[in-house]
Amino acid sequence: MSAKIPVNYTGKCQHQKSRFVCISDTHGKTDFAIPDGDVLIHAGDITRKSTFQEFVQTIQWLSTLPHKIKIITGGNHDHFLDDDFGFVERKQDILALMEKHKLTYLEHEMFQLPEAMGSLTMFVSPYAPIHLGGAFMLDDMSAIWDDIPPVDILVTHTPPYGYGDKIVRGRHVGCQYLRDRIDQVIQPKVSVCGHIHEAHGYTFNQDGRLFINASLCDHRYRGNQLPITFDL
Repeated sequence: MSAKIPVNYTGKCQHQKSRFVCISDTHGKTDFAIPDGDVLIHAGDITRKSTFQEFVQTIQWLSTLPHKIKIITGGNHDHFLDDDFGFVERKQDILALMEKHKLTYLEHEMFQLPEAMGSLTMFVSPYAPIHLGGAFMLDDMSAIWDDIPPVDILVTHTPPYGYGDKIVRGRHVGCQYLRDRIDQVIQPKVSVCGHIHEAHGYTFNQDGRLFINASLCDHRYRGNQLPITFDL
């Protein structure tokens, strides 16, 4: 099962809509029921302990899914992927395995879908403000989003402040700088994140933009939350 929701945006669609299936924070688990679609988005935290075996198992599992395009980024649990942790050889092994299994790994970079999917633009990033520590976490997030242009779909491991970022204790821990950039420049039709397990779900803002937190593990790391799909 999944939570299927429409994208509410202004303007005529010039192509046949594609189905996007959003997941995040699988943390080494592979026993999820993932619905069919055209594009699979994994918004980070592939592993829980950043073991090589967790990467291998997850990559092999993702390779069995039927989606034409599979986009994946890292998260704060995925230490092997963060260059600052110095696991150069391990990272290359993981990237080679992803390429072998036709997964598109993106690390703070643009991606454009093929013309048949409307040439929709995406920006995908693993970065997040400090919250409990880990990979791709920065003390100063003030400049990291500065170069992101307007795109159709934004995928970040961190939530933007105020959307899918409320922890159990009720505090918002998303990135305010990302929220500002979204409001002022990026203005995506859809923004996908993970990271804050207990904030799983979706909402529309006052401008009709869709915000998704696609974490599949809950705050106790139980894999009991549903993928979220949208058509665009």
